Amino acid sequence: MAEIEQVRLSMGGFEVNSYVVHAPEGDIIVDAGAEPEKILAALRAPVAAILVTHGHADHVGALEDVRRETGATMYMHPADAEGAGVSPYEPLQDGEGMALAGQGIYVLHTPGHSPGSVTFLVGADQIVGDLILPGSVGRTDLGGASWEEIEVSLRRVMPYWEPSTRLYAGHGDPMVAMEELEGNPYLPLGVV
Repeated sequence: MAEIEQVRLSMGGFEVNSYVVHAPEGDIIVDAGAEPEKILAALRAPVAAILVTHGHADHVGALEDVRRETGATMYMHPADAEGAGVSPYEPLQDGEGMALAGQGIYVLHTPGHSPGSVTFLVGADQIVGDLILPGSVGRTDLGGASWEEIEVSLRRVMPYWEPSTRLYAGHGDPMVAMEELEGNPYLPLGVV
């Protein structure tokens, strides 16, 4: 199974996470938000793809630098790509199963924090962007955000949780899903 490595980035004093999925046949970068040199230093193998959980600046700020250095294809949901000014890209679709660098990745469209937010299922783990944060959920006071959609999206990702599932968020430390279920007041009860 692939190892998911957290890369902590600083964007004007604001911390954001990027991830490198060390897959069997190469690396996959998720969310190139800032400090491209840190992201590139975490690589162990050629980059098979760059994935984007959502189009906010703190998640795509270093995208062009990383794409230029790696030559990798970038994948993003169309609902966020235009607003982020990202081009070219391959569109992500809800329910899409991808095989990248020998690793299966399943895509769930999980809007609420932004219209094009997605969650990536990597084995039993999930890279959730800003859908779920430690003890909280993503902001819904931004343009295109919706508390009602966040609630629906949470109900979509939670049935995939197993006792070992880890959640990799855009900010903060990785979480154990079942611990978050017990301690995060924003998660709907009775779903898992």
